[in-house]
Amino acid sequence: MNRVNVLCTMNRIMMEAFSQRTVEGLKAYTLFRLALPPFQSFLDINVGKEVEKDLRVIAQAAKIHQSGAEPDPGHVASLLQEAREIDQSFVRKAAAFPINFQIQYQDIEHYRQQRIELLLQTSYRVLAQWQNQPSFRAAVNELYSEAQFRDLLHDILRLYAMETSMLSRSVSIPSLLRLARDAVTQNITSVMEQEADTLSKSLAHTIYRRNS
Repeated sequence: MNRVNVLCTMNRIMMEAFSQRTVEGLKAYTLFRLALPPFQSFLDINVGKEVEKDLRVIAQAAKIHQSGAEPDPGHVASLLQEAREIDQSFVRKAAAFPINFQIQYQDIEHYRQQRIELLLQTSYRVLAQWQNQPSFRAAVNELYSEAQFRDLLHDILRLYAMETSMLSRSVSIPSLLRLARDAVTQNITSVMEQEADTLSKSLAHTIYRRNS
């Protein structure tokens, strides 16, 4: 498996674990349990589209490195446009589930752009360092301390959480629950922030423990 595929696989595992942890955490909230079917469908499809976007970002980082250039705002703008195209496929898939929504880009693209920039720069740095190291763990260990890498993962997950929270406001739920939408969205934000902290610590600890 080449380096790009390794990064994409690790990212997919992280994002799917984050989504599953979020759903499990939300089950503790009565309001979410009542609205669970549409929101769980939303979260499941949403993580799939984010993994696809991340794959594009990581692949772009590899292309930039191979060309001898460095990431710049033009690359980010191009990836933002690709993300919108992936969103449209997401909306079509969502039509098969009991959810309906319209994506409000003015609400989410601030967080999305930051996340793309962070993932692009991080992937670029890791892939460049990896040329001189035998493994992903060794490359990361050369670039970051455990605390720095933990914070980096936390920021990536936190920005995804903020975008997901804003996007969840667009999910249609039964009319009787619409007055509770803000509470449900607040629950999603709270649980995702908590899980971002827990998961980033766990992943960083695992990587650096094996390097020690």
